[in-house]
Amino acid sequence: MRRIHIEAITENERSLARGRSSVPHSAYLAAGALAILSACSSSSSGSNPTDAGNDALANVDAPTTEADAGVDSGAAADTGTAAVDAGYTFAFQPSNVRIADIGLAATNAKDENVAGACVIETDPTSPQASCFASPVETVTQPDGSTVNMVVVKSLVVASNGSIRVTGKVPLVVVSLSDVTISGIIDASSKDLNVGPGGAGPAASNAAGLSTGGGAAGSASAAIGGSGGSYCGVGGIGGGQTVGGTTYGSTAIRPLIGGSAGGGGAVGSGAGGGAIQITAAGMITVNAASSITVGGEGGPIGGIASNQNAGGGGSGGSILLEATAVTVAGTLAANGGGGGGDYSGAGGANATPSATPAAGGAAGPDDGAGGNGAAASTINGGPGQTGANLNAGGGGGASGRIRINSMSGVATLSSGILSPDATTACVSQGPLLTAATGP
Repeated sequence: MRRIHIEAITENERSLARGRSSVPHSAYLAAGALAILSACSSSSSGSNPTDAGNDALANVDAPTTEADAGVDSGAAADTGTAAVDAGYTFAFQPSNVRIADIGLAATNAKDENVAGACVIETDPTSPQASCFASPVETVTQPDGSTVNMVVVKSLVVASNGSIRVTGKVPLVVVSLSDVTISGIIDASSKDLNVGPGGAGPAASNAAGLSTGGGAAGSASAAIGGSGGSYCGVGGIGGGQTVGGTTYGSTAIRPLIGGSAGGGGAVGSGAGGGAIQITAAGMITVNAASSITVGGEGGPIGGIASNQNAGGGGSGGSILLEATAVTVAGTLAANGGGGGGDYSGAGGANATPSATPAAGGAAGPDDGAGGNGAAASTINGGPGQTGANLNAGGGGGASGRIRINSMSGVATLSSGILSPDATTACVSQGPLLTAATGP
């Protein structure tokens, strides 16, 4: 079994690194920093992967909520480099997953090139993936919650590549070098499929699942289900008076998904999924590509009295971290639209764009649903009521987007971020150090 070593970089080693300008980026994976590391082997079996060599990473303080600023102040010092396996190092501590767990999975990592459509279904005990030759593992975050993690040598999603991710727990993709995305990564909730770690739809006239779940609709009055909350507040259902509860941290530690809308007569929209992509090298999201964790639209109301519409689900979480991050494509964590009249199609699902998901239209039996959050609007729109009408559902709120890099500032060239980068739901910051823990 390969053990993990954390070594401080000496000033002499830094000087040596500065003189190696001809060394490729993937050989040292940090802005001008090269770790001179040795990987040692152990033949022990059945040992805890967090052994004495990894105590610095084993004891982690509870995650803290950072200031709601677009860019965190003060970049973290480059105090050490974590060796994962022979030939691969991280110049930082990845969020939410332990270096020890990455090291155990690294021996089976492969170079992955996704062309065409494939599916990943996360699960605490039996995850399934047609996308990768690298295995999908189940690991725990520092707060004790479960995520699925796949460690790859490198990842390329071609322009015709599409990765659809659904399932019960969030997904973490760790690359031992670079990640290049020219296609689609879809971790949204739609068409009765829940994004990874998102809250499933509410039952009939029941409160939405998860911390930000929308208020329930009524079976005895014209009150629609409210939209799910996350970073923003879900729109109130028609006839409702109280909004939802926001939660989570700007750092997205731990990695968590979106919340479901409140149930109307036939339930609600599910919350968007949660995905983290961590690369020891660079992450590039090319133009015309997208990563989306949108919420599902709320279902329609009914014909009979007090058959109100359901709320839309909130957006989920996107966390990108690498030595350098460039985004020319789309990152979207939008809310789903609230449900409307029986004659329509219900609230629209969130899309990978800055366009709000439309609430269901009003009609002869039910009020209109509220729009889902998108762009600079982080709160869902309210559902409507009217004389002799059942109530529409509220729109889902925005989720969260976080980008960590060595400089603390990513290159956002022509990319689209929704919610918008100017809102409190999008933040950037420095990478964690090896001594910090996940």
